[in-house]
Amino acid sequence: MRIFRTALAIAFKHPIYLGVYVLFLSLIGSFVTGGAAYVEEDTQTYEPAQASLAVIDRDDSDLSEALEGYLSRIHDVADVPDEEFALQDALATNQVDAVIIVPQGFEDDCLSAARSDGDLPRLQVAYGGYTQASAFAEQQAARWVSLAGAEAALEPEASAAEVAAAVDAAAGRRADVEVEAAEVATSSAYPLQTYLSFSTYTLMCSVVVCVGLVLSKMTEPDVRRRMLASPLRPRRLGLNMLLGCLVITVGVWAATSAVGVVSSGIGTLVVAPAQVMLALVAMLVFALVPLSVAFMLAMLGVGEEGLNALGNIGGIIMSFLGGAWVPIALLGDAVQTAARFSPAFWTNEAVASLLSAPQLTADVLAEAGCGMGITALFAVAFAAIGLAAARSRPVQ
Repeated sequence: MRIFRTALAIAFKHPIYLGVYVLFLSLIGSFVTGGAAYVEEDTQTYEPAQASLAVIDRDDSDLSEALEGYLSRIHDVADVPDEEFALQDALATNQVDAVIIVPQGFEDDCLSAARSDGDLPRLQVAYGGYTQASAFAEQQAARWVSLAGAEAALEPEASAAEVAAAVDAAAGRRADVEVEAAEVATSSAYPLQTYLSFSTYTLMCSVVVCVGLVLSKMTEPDVRRRMLASPLRPRRLGLNMLLGCLVITVGVWAATSAVGVVSSGIGTLVVAPAQVMLALVAMLVFALVPLSVAFMLAMLGVGEEGLNALGNIGGIIMSFLGGAWVPIALLGDAVQTAARFSPAFWTNEAVASLLSAPQLTADVLAEAGCGMGITALFAVAFAAIGLAAARSRPVQ
């Protein structure tokens, strides 16, 4: 156990890293996400979610005008110029929650696709801060387009104005809605979910630097020669070193999780302890990724300065692709595709599915398990690279 104690001693001899990367970043995360809470609303009545929209009509046709009129009746439609900077500024300043763009040729494409069994045109949508209402508005707009396509297919001789009038009449019909209180309120879980998303950065920095420093110190040529000359078998040496690194990783995860639960998740923990515990397990699985990255970097010979730089840069990039800084829905298609190659994305998907579910079901567990499994595969991949680098190192 001397190797195990030595690994822990190396980590505790650098309290500045533990203080800054673990405690300070965790506290920063709790302050940053402290305002990410929704006000509880009366659950006895139902009011449809209403978003502030900017509808950009580039087609100027009967169908596009009817669609804009439909959205203006159920949402607040703001007047925003059809300019790239103006649209980005409206989203960034929360002037609007979403921008819906009706592309040029929308009416012709919709009618021809409906009457030739083709694909209906899609609207371009960009989200702002209130993603729930924005997503609902997008679904309503897509439903209106689907109704227009169905009406055009059923009435081949109908004009665009006649199709628009029929769709407005059909879209105005609403079903009676009754409100049932869910077991878990999304508003109570949202701050914890936001904190855990931010903590992907905290875990990445903390574990890469602290564990990487331990491994780099213990694999220095002089230290390595002394360990190989000891009576302990190399396998037992490696297991003791691995155990020490695991304890450090679990300690970082525990401290980060404790700050998040105390600052943001007490209410959710009381109401839904199982969901919170599973969400924390998902974060523990994610912590294995920076552990593997630290092992890989140490085996590649990266020193203390390199670990600090790569830990911070990797943490920022990984958490950004996970949606910690900007919602993924606001980013371009290329970034959204790249995000799926980040373990933080899959971890946040698992956490979101658990904390947003009223109760645990087989589907929720399957979705969360899928996210955890993919995250674990990233850890295995980085560890494999580290093992290959370790085997290629000469014994000095």
